[in-house]
Amino acid sequence: MSGESTFVPKSRLAKWLESRLPVGGLIHSSFVVFPNPRNLNYWWTFGGILSFMLVAQIVTGVVLVMHYTPQSGLAFASIEHIMRDVNYGWLLRYAHANGASMFFLALYLHMFRGMYYGSCKAPREVLWLLGVIIFLLAIATAFTGYVLPWGQMSFWGATVITSLFSAIPWVGDSITTWLWGGYAVDNATLNRFFSLQARRND
Repeated sequence: MSGESTFVPKSRLAKWLESRLPVGGLIHSSFVVFPNPRNLNYWWTFGGILSFMLVAQIVTGVVLVMHYTPQSGLAFASIEHIMRDVNYGWLLRYAHANGASMFFLALYLHMFRGMYYGSCKAPREVLWLLGVIIFLLAIATAFTGYVLPWGQMSFWGATVITSLFSAIPWVGDSITTWLWGGYAVDNATLNRFFSLQARRND
């Protein structure tokens, strides 16, 4: 904890606002005078890097989805439209696609740092387990985004990965049918993955 804030506003308006909404003191105590240990190094910056990259992914994803058509017959053509016709659409798409890879690189380094420094041990094991859950959700989110271009790689990737659920005893076939939205990977599958991707951006 940073302790009590020592921030003192200068103007009367700032003092009035600070007495009712102490955001300035929070920012000052958290970013300006926050005490840090001497042995802090760059290995501890990956949480901030991941936060920045997540915001970049959300912003580029929201702009891309404005031009995307979630229909099996039109999805690939809408990607081509983004690449060729939208102003700087190629830049947005490449920033989003490569940003996902860089996000996972930073995520792996973040997890490696946690294991190396023992952050996964008591008394932080619950925090580590929450991080693993977030990691698994990030993998699922990245997969749903990978399917959206609906090219050959996307189609067969969706077919192979969703078919893995059919190996679960008793309920596997039902889960696979639910994921597909039918009995084969088709338009319903694309719409389900798109809705999951759009829900993540909300």
